[in-house]
Amino acid sequence: MAEVPRNFKLLQELEDGEKGVGDGSLSWGLEKDDDMTLTHWNATIIGPPRCPFENRIYQLHIEAGPEYPHVPPKIRFRTRIIVNFVNSSGQVDLKAVLPRGWNKSMTIKDALKSIWSSMQKAKGVGHQPNDGVMF
Repeated sequence: MAEVPRNFKLLQELEDGEKGVGDGSLSWGLEKDDDMTLTHWNATIIGPPRCPFENRIYQLHIEAGPEYPHVPPKIRFRTRIIVNFVNSSGQVDLKAVLPRGWNKSMTIKDALKSIWSSMQKAKGVGHQPNDGVMF
């Protein structure tokens, strides 16, 4: 089976993000429309129901480096969050949210869905920063 070139894959992911695929709790797109390398992305996660993150809006930065999709994207929360899979600078530990690890067939959407799901399942989460507080 032929491998889809990085930019073709990312263009499809961009199109899916712009269409608003899903239930509206996730969105993603390029940080700057003129990013011809398709490297820097913004994402938004609306906190899942029935958990400390419910109805909160979280902004994230995604970097799909030159080795993407063979190497997972780097994902960092811009909006402050306190949860075990996000470090003190907002970096997401994808190994903690992807039970089977990353593989090249996965997408930015898959990573965001796993983060959302991990937020919903998070245990021992205490008080969260006020809305809008950034890293």
